[in-house]
Amino acid sequence: MSRASAEPVDTVLLIPVAGLATGPTGLGGPLVGQHVTATTDTERPGITEFRGTEGICACMVHWRNLTTGVAGTSNNFWFGLPATGATAITGSGVLVATVTTSGAGSPITVLPGAGLWIVP
Repeated sequence: MSRASAEPVDTVLLIPVAGLATGPTGLGGPLVGQHVTATTDTERPGITEFRGTEGICACMVHWRNLTTGVAGTSNNFWFGLPATGATAITGSGVLVATVTTSGAGSPITVLPGAGLWIVP
């Protein structure tokens, strides 16, 4: 007997993030201008994976679980090298997030991203 499982669900956050990330020296890094995707999976309840829709996103996701009240951040930019994504233990429920640019110096966020999704 095989076990049925649902496919992971990708939710593209409605408002894109735009700005300029900064590198480890604090100087200008990559330009950021894209949506962020929140991916959930019923086989991994309470977990959200974040990544840029156009690949690498040098950004910081500030999330809050409206069901439990738990909040946190997920940095998609590590040690001056962009990561392909980040995983957060958000807990199950309805979540909201804002997204800003990230970096070691003083990143500039021109337009913060935002969106909501449901985590199983």
